[in-house]
Amino acid sequence: MSSNIVHEYLEIADIDMLERVLERAGYYGPASQVGDSETEEAATFLMRLFRTGIDSESDLIAALNARGKGAEEGGDTPAQVRMGSLDRWVDEGGQGSAGGTS
Repeated sequence: MSSNIVHEYLEIADIDMLERVLERAGYYGPASQVGDSETEEAATFLMRLFRTGIDSESDLIAALNARGKGAEEGGDTPAQVRMGSLDRWVDEGGQGSAGGTS
Protein backbone atom coordinates (compact mmCIF):
# COMPACT_ATOMS: atom_id res chain seq x y z
CA MET A 1 0.00 0.00 0.00
CA SER A 2 1.34 3.41 -0.86
CA SER A 3 1.59 6.21 1.64
CA ASN A 4 0.96 9.91 1.35
CA ILE A 5 4.40 10.70 2.75
CA VAL A 6 6.61 12.68 0.39
CA HIS A 7 10.11 11.17 0.53
CA GLU A 8 12.70 13.92 0.58
CA TYR A 9 15.67 11.77 1.62
CA LEU A 10 16.45 8.12 0.92
CA GLU A 11 17.23 5.69 3.71
CA ILE A 12 19.36 2.58 3.11
CA ALA A 13 16.19 0.47 3.29
CA ASP A 14 14.64 2.65 0.55
CA ILE A 15 17.63 2.12 -1.75
CA ASP A 16 17.56 -1.64 -1.12
CA MET A 17 13.85 -1.73 -1.93
CA LEU A 18 14.31 0.28 -5.14
CA GLU A 19 17.08 -2.10 -6.22
CA ARG A 20 14.74 -5.06 -5.60
CA VAL A 21 12.04 -3.37 -7.69
CA LEU A 22 14.47 -2.80 -10.57
CA GLU A 23 15.70 -6.39 -10.35
CA ARG A 24 12.21 -7.93 -10.18
CA ALA A 25 11.16 -5.83 -13.20
CA GLY A 26 14.21 -6.98 -15.19
CA TYR A 27 16.19 -3.74 -15.21
CA TYR A 28 18.97 -4.64 -12.78
CA GLY A 29 21.02 -7.62 -11.64
CA PRO A 30 22.51 -10.68 -13.28
CA ALA A 31 19.31 -11.61 -15.18
CA SER A 32 18.90 -8.13 -16.66
CA GLN A 33 19.03 -7.96 -20.43
CA VAL A 34 18.79 -4.19 -20.81
CA GLY A 35 21.53 -1.62 -21.21
CA ASP A 36 22.70 0.94 -18.69
CA SER A 37 20.62 3.71 -20.26
CA GLU A 38 17.39 1.70 -19.90
CA THR A 39 18.26 0.91 -16.27
CA GLU A 40 18.95 4.59 -15.61
CA GLU A 41 15.63 5.63 -17.20
CA ALA A 42 13.76 3.04 -15.11
CA ALA A 43 15.51 4.18 -11.93
CA THR A 44 14.68 7.82 -12.67
CA PHE A 45 11.04 6.88 -13.26
CA LEU A 46 10.95 4.99 -9.93
CA MET A 47 12.51 7.91 -8.08
CA ARG A 48 9.83 10.28 -9.39
CA LEU A 49 7.11 7.91 -8.17
CA PHE A 50 8.83 7.27 -4.84
CA ARG A 51 9.24 10.97 -4.11
CA THR A 52 5.51 11.49 -4.61
CA GLY A 53 4.75 8.94 -1.89
CA ILE A 54 4.35 5.72 -3.85
CA ASP A 55 6.47 3.41 -1.72
CA SER A 56 4.92 -0.03 -2.11
CA GLU A 57 7.16 -2.52 -3.93
CA SER A 58 4.22 -4.07 -5.72
CA ASP A 59 2.85 -0.68 -6.81
CA LEU A 60 6.27 0.43 -8.08
CA ILE A 61 6.81 -2.82 -10.00
CA ALA A 62 3.35 -2.58 -11.55
CA ALA A 63 3.96 1.04 -12.58
CA LEU A 64 7.36 0.20 -14.03
CA ASN A 65 6.01 -2.77 -15.99
CA ALA A 66 3.01 -0.80 -17.25
CA ARG A 67 4.88 2.31 -18.32
CA GLY A 68 5.80 0.87 -21.76
CA LYS A 69 7.43 3.04 -24.35
CA GLY A 70 6.56 3.65 -27.94
CA ALA A 71 8.78 2.30 -30.72
CA GLU A 72 10.40 5.72 -31.15
CA GLU A 73 11.45 5.63 -27.48
CA GLY A 74 13.05 2.19 -27.47
CA GLY A 75 10.29 -0.41 -27.39
CA ASP A 76 8.77 -2.48 -24.61
CA THR A 77 9.74 -2.95 -20.98
CA PRO A 78 11.45 -6.25 -19.99
CA ALA A 79 8.15 -7.57 -18.57
CA GLN A 80 6.34 -6.80 -21.83
CA VAL A 81 9.10 -8.55 -23.80
CA ARG A 82 8.81 -11.65 -21.54
CA MET A 83 5.04 -11.77 -22.05
CA GLY A 84 5.49 -11.45 -25.82
CA SER A 85 7.91 -14.37 -25.77
CA LEU A 86 5.49 -16.46 -23.71
CA ASP A 87 2.62 -15.65 -26.08
CA ARG A 88 4.76 -16.69 -29.06
CA TRP A 89 5.70 -19.94 -27.33
CA VAL A 90 2.04 -20.76 -26.62
CA ASP A 91 1.07 -19.85 -30.21
CA GLU A 92 3.72 -22.27 -31.48
CA GLY A 93 2.27 -25.19 -29.49
CA GLY A 94 3.91 -24.81 -26.08
CA GLN A 95 2.14 -25.85 -22.90
CA GLY A 96 0.26 -22.97 -21.38
CA SER A 97 -3.04 -21.60 -20.23
CA ALA A 98 -3.78 -19.98 -23.58
CA GLY A 99 -3.56 -23.18 -25.59
CA GLY A 100 -1.14 -25.84 -26.67
CA THR A 101 -1.26 -29.57 -26.14
CA SER A 102 -2.07 -31.27 -22.87
